[in-house]
Amino acid sequence: MEKAFAYICADAEAAPHLLRRYCRKVYELGYVPICPKLSEAQYLQPDDADEKRDFHSIARQKLDRCRMLVVCGNEISHSMSAEIGAAEKRNLICTTLDGLIKIKEAHGV
Repeated sequence: MEKAFAYICADAEAAPHLLRRYCRKVYELGYVPICPKLSEAQYLQPDDADEKRDFHSIARQKLDRCRMLVVCGNEISHSMSAEIGAAEKRNLICTTLDGLIKIKEAHGV
């Protein structure tokens, strides 16, 4: 059975270990985590204006391929608000990590 892609929406300042933890939890819940802040940070330099634009373009393309956006963390930053807005324009499901956990628990998964 194919798993749905879930876009990980987290603060740009989130530490890599937190991003990995979010991705792991989403994976354990049965989804394929897509986290540009973790993956693209491996090879793009955010201080370079062109690469920062490329990062945003790549993130948008990945969001387009996802079925849902999962908000991770306690605060919503400006960049997270922009990602949530983009997901809403695409009519994607938007939920929090805690909400996703509760949904899965309610269905006995």
